Amino acid sequence: MKKVLAIVLAAIIMTVALVSCGGASSAKIKGVYLSPASYTYNNMRPAYNFYLLDYAQSEVTLYDNGTYMIIVSDATFSGIELSESTNDATANERTNVITKLFGTYTSAPNDLDEDLLDVALATPTRIVKSYDQQYWLDTDAWTDAMGQAVAPKEYDGETGQATSTGAPLTAEQYLAENAFAPKTIQVNTKTSSFDFDSFGVRTGFQN
Repeated sequence: MKKVLAIVLAAIIMTVALVSCGGASSAKIKGVYLSPASYTYNNMRPAYNFYLLDYAQSEVTLYDNGTYMIIVSDATFSGIELSESTNDATANERTNVITKLFGTYTSAPNDLDEDLLDVALATPTRIVKSYDQQYWLDTDAWTDAMGQAVAPKEYDGETGQATSTGAPLTAEQYLAENAFAPKTIQVNTKTSSFDFDSFGVRTGFQN
């Protein structure tokens, strides 16, 4: 009997753990909220005939078990040329990054606007990132290769090439550097939207 109870208890603990990181199929979506797209422009002319346009957007998914998943997408293009008289257009994609953050939340109706929901987001406990067809990482399934991919680097200011690489990061170090502090956002339940927030993810031309 004790052995059976131990097995049942272990199964319950495993289920709770899966739910807490957004991985349980039993968790149902309560709401999905999309931000407007945000863009930034970096013009290096006339010194250099080079300019960059960056688009970023974020999405918040809330589950009925008190967990959230946030997706932040970011894409940068250079050399954009748009024709004024035809549908012709050219552009060079520079970077394309998708970041997913997982954690827990609490929520309450806004006191002043019935369409708004105040959502208190706890610090993410898991980050999953796919970086520009170069690498991907998951802090819940960390590998040496992931640690090396995000190791601190120093770059040549003229060539943009990495000149030195620091020690590989651990999953705990990466979370400490990239997980946002607890924060509260307002989502509009009527329009399924909220104001753009990068949630600590480096987008555009942030250093």
